Amino acid sequence: MDLNETYDFLMQIRRKEIIIRRKETQRDELRACLLPGAIRYDRDRVQSTPTDKMADVIARVDELDREIEQLRREKASLVIEISDAIETLEDDYERTVLTEFYIARAPMTEVADAINYSVRRAYHFRKMGVTHLGEVLG
Repeated sequence: MDLNETYDFLMQIRRKEIIIRRKETQRDELRACLLPGAIRYDRDRVQSTPTDKMADVIARVDELDREIEQLRREKASLVIEISDAIETLEDDYERTVLTEFYIARAPMTEVADAINYSVRRAYHFRKMGVTHLGEVLG
């Protein structure tokens, strides 16, 4: 596995989280449309289309909830898969840096504090860990 493929493998969790956040934002906005404040009572009700818009919104919210739950299950399996791959590394610093950065999503300054090295050295451990992980994953 080359360097870019290894980085892509490790970044799968973050990409999955971005998708989950986007779906949650869509769902929350649609739910806000269902609140009583979103319905206007000061006008006469005029149905312009034969379909019920509220039912469509409720159906979409339900669909988004199911998608979010599926994405969370996929993320959990990715965390397990990537954690197991990281644990195959021999160097403890590389394992710690990769776990903190890719699994716990900690900023590199916190990762450096966790291993009591400079940020620059933490980046070095990350690069070496990714390189060694690519070799292990073949």
